[in-house]
Amino acid sequence: MNCHFIKLLLCISAFLFTITILAQPKRLTKDFHKERREQLRNKMPENSAAIFVSNPKQTRSADTEHRYKQNTDLYYFSGIHEANVILLVFKNDVVIQNQKAKDVILISPKNADEELWHGLMLGEEGAKEKSGATLVLPIQEFKKINPLLADLSHVYASWPQFENNEYNEDLINILNEIATQNKIENEELEAWLHQLRGIKTEEEIGILKHAIKISGQGHIEAMKSIQPGVSERQIQGVHEFIHRAMGAEDSGYLPIVGAGNNGCILHYSSNDKDLIKDRLVLMDVGAEYQNYTGDITRTVPTKGFFNQEEKQLYDLVLLALDEGIKAVKKGNTFKDIDQACRNTIHEGLIRLGIVKKGENHPFFPHGVSHHLGLDVHDRGEYKTLKPGMVITVEPGIYIPENSPTDKKWWNIAIRIEDNILIKEDKIENLSEFVPRTSSDIEGVMKEKGILQKLD
Repeated sequence: MNCHFIKLLLCISAFLFTITILAQPKRLTKDFHKERREQLRNKMPENSAAIFVSNPKQTRSADTEHRYKQNTDLYYFSGIHEANVILLVFKNDVVIQNQKAKDVILISPKNADEELWHGLMLGEEGAKEKSGATLVLPIQEFKKINPLLADLSHVYASWPQFENNEYNEDLINILNEIATQNKIENEELEAWLHQLRGIKTEEEIGILKHAIKISGQGHIEAMKSIQPGVSERQIQGVHEFIHRAMGAEDSGYLPIVGAGNNGCILHYSSNDKDLIKDRLVLMDVGAEYQNYTGDITRTVPTKGFFNQEEKQLYDLVLLALDEGIKAVKKGNTFKDIDQACRNTIHEGLIRLGIVKKGENHPFFPHGVSHHLGLDVHDRGEYKTLKPGMVITVEPGIYIPENSPTDKKWWNIAIRIEDNILIKEDKIENLSEFVPRTSSDIEGVMKEKGILQKLD
């Protein structure tokens, strides 16, 4: 066996041993989901029900499918990660099959042939154990539920768009029946969901911290591997290897690895540039762990060190990030964070001679903060900052080629993003361990990375 290959295996084995000893948080239990449903019920008016429907299966190509991703609202209230599921949360007890219930789940029955091809199904008993729901029925028995909805004063529902294929046919028929026979309301439901999901419980915070820890480790290992000649796709691969090695099930969103001018494309995700030569690499990548996602961005120099112009702009964005984080505190607003970042960057661009005082410019075109949780842009209210919120702060500067400024600034894209937990009397920067200063990044990049160990 090739001695270089043996050496690589030993290095990877040592690395895996190191990262697998990280303490893993407890998974969400049925008690969590039951308590979340009770919190929703407290907001609902008398004689009402809220309906949550699983995401559809999505065809990738021909007879293959995308990896299944659950409707995060349904998961939040049930813990179930299967297609063809309906959850009904009633304000008051209903009687079905001589049994009182406030929560009813409809799910596909266990099927030996389906399990042979696609894996174990929860079935009725499994769904009851996972969710803590009082009553679980086969989805085919929906007709026993629909008459109850017709007698209610309010039926709240929000469900995804469905691709019309064989996987979703039964569910589409049921939803059409619900929509035909009931006046569906969703405005109030949306507000309740933002209020509930925007404030994380201790269980959720534990899982989010772990997702962010994995995300950050991916960034650190990617920094070590970046040098002239690597590709955007290889850098993405380092992140994804670390994610899986540390127990994450997926990336929380399409990874963004933009070298040079590609970093100026805010949601760039093709990541197909080969043989990176110079300038910077912007990496906006987060791991999904137990359905919760991190969202970290770091920008690093391809050659391992920042030139003068890159460092000036990088330090300006880092200053804006720090000023934005200072504005994150109980009682402040999202606007306060945005203004702190925006003022800092605008003043810095004037000082560097890139823009003139009073001039509107296109170099900072996005907002700086969003909620983080089951979705990367998670549900939550954008008003006053409250304890229990987990949010991002992410200022940036983007100067694409042919911008109306000196050429020395062209093709520079910088974004730095941290994940912040708001507490009662302080905040916690959950991603602060990932190198942030230009000198710390340059130090980490001197270390040999996974890609170089493949040589």
